Amino acid sequence: MAAKQLSIEEAERTVAVYNECVSEGFGTGANRGGRRNFSARAETARRLCLDLNTTTHRLNVAVNRYGLKLDETVKPAFTFDDLPHDGEKSAEELIAELTERHAKRKAHHDAGKLRQVQVNIDGPIMLAFFGDPHVDDPGCAWGDLERDVRLCRETEGVLAVDVGDDSNNWVGRLAKLYAHQEITAKQSLKLIEWLMGSLPWLLRIKGNHDNWNTEKGDVSDYIHRLFGQIGGLEESGARLELNMPSGAAVRLHVRHDFPGGSQFNPAHALVRETLFGHRDHILACGHRHTTGYIPIFHNDPRRLCHGFRVGAYKDFDHYAKEKGFQDGNWARSMAAVIDPDHIGDPVRYIKPFFSLEDATDYLTWRRGKWSVGKMAA
Repeated sequence: MAAKQLSIEEAERTVAVYNECVSEGFGTGANRGGRRNFSARAETARRLCLDLNTTTHRLNVAVNRYGLKLDETVKPAFTFDDLPHDGEKSAEELIAELTERHAKRKAHHDAGKLRQVQVNIDGPIMLAFFGDPHVDDPGCAWGDLERDVRLCRETEGVLAVDVGDDSNNWVGRLAKLYAHQEITAKQSLKLIEWLMGSLPWLLRIKGNHDNWNTEKGDVSDYIHRLFGQIGGLEESGARLELNMPSGAAVRLHVRHDFPGGSQFNPAHALVRETLFGHRDHILACGHRHTTGYIPIFHNDPRRLCHGFRVGAYKDFDHYAKEKGFQDGNWARSMAAVIDPDHIGDPVRYIKPFFSLEDATDYLTWRRGKWSVGKMAA
């Protein structure tokens, strides 16, 4: 005998009981772990005195044959009132801000790859590269440092460049070396302030020693702002394009050090940079307390590049003595005199000097000739 067909009334009754169970908080999903008492279908079967399979069959018929709707909205056992907004930004707001911030940072980063500098001095100028000063070290040649600072300050047309490591600034296990120097950390700050305020620094690079002990801020940043210095203060290195009033331009790349080294050539890293990096007119670095210079001529672009590795004003180095390094500190500072009138002659356009005294004498003579020529014209 064929099974009795479920009537519309029985279907409606089954759906009504099921929806009532759902409204009371019974779950609408399948039973898990045998917890049948938490299922709306199991509770419907219990209330109608049916088994679960029959109840499931009736609900399926009610939906598929009669088009009845099952209430799948589970009423929670309890509800919380919404709290006021906590002030935190939504993900969408954060993404919008981060996108805008990244665009600004990228523009800043890209512009920093080659800073544009307008030089407001007519005629020949000189770039004076000061090697690592280490002003608080017992081995600092203060007579030479003070003389070089005075020469640059008293000569018209000089722009100074500091390649970094203004002081020892010992940190960690090296802090014990303070016991071997007469200058305290507090006195060292006074000497750094004197050095920073004594010259029109075009550029100052922070060396590895300068970046130690800066958890609460870098003293160079504070002094730079307090003096209102318009020159650059950069981490590790910077590239500048010096635009002269005559229209001539010189590209300058200064780092505390360039990557690469050779036991045969202390200026090897500078050659490496012009071969695999930027072919700038002038490259300068320090850090290794040894001196090197090399000219590199390139045909593309047609340019004579000058690589300066300045030494240090620190004469006595216990580390060099301990490691047995040979003394190669034959020029604590170097200079490049730029004569915009000779832009077409690579030999006369930029002249290297290994003595600031000679360089300032030459600059004074060249500026004198330039001034006479300008007056005669």
